[in-house]
Amino acid sequence: MFEGLFSLLSSHSDDDDDDECAGPPPARIQQEIAVLQKKNVPEHAYHFFLDEKKPYVVFAARTKKRVYTLRIELSGFPNNVPKVFVTKMLKDKYGEKLDSADGSMHVLESEHGWTRICHYGDASWTPNVSLYKIYVKCCLWLNMYELHLETGNDIEYYLNHQK
Repeated sequence: MFEGLFSLLSSHSDDDDDDECAGPPPARIQQEIAVLQKKNVPEHAYHFFLDEKKPYVVFAARTKKRVYTLRIELSGFPNNVPKVFVTKMLKDKYGEKLDSADGSMHVLESEHGWTRICHYGDASWTPNVSLYKIYVKCCLWLNMYELHLETGNDIEYYLNHQK
């Protein structure tokens, strides 16, 4: 179901940034895959692109209404908070693009023309956070986003903000 989606995303170019950043070590990737398997995330729901200049993983994220694609950039992971994008530009209930930092909607400045989800702040990040936990938090965000589309309430309305 997602094979065509993954091939399309793997063809995305990162030519706009010449900084070469290392991804996680192979042992960490194996740990992440083991966690995903233990949590019963189907193998066809994610794909690692590790041979890229900027390594990343793509996840299919299903809500009650839609399937979204999440891209988690792995440059600097696990020591730095990875950037997470919904691989399209989302709009709020009022038709405004979610393309700039907005604390009430828990989004950051967009890149690649995609909405960037704020899932962890630097102060709450540790290298022990798994990709699975990031994936779950982003799936929750997507469900709250769909509630926002129905109600107009900001994402913050549905969250107890992290401290």
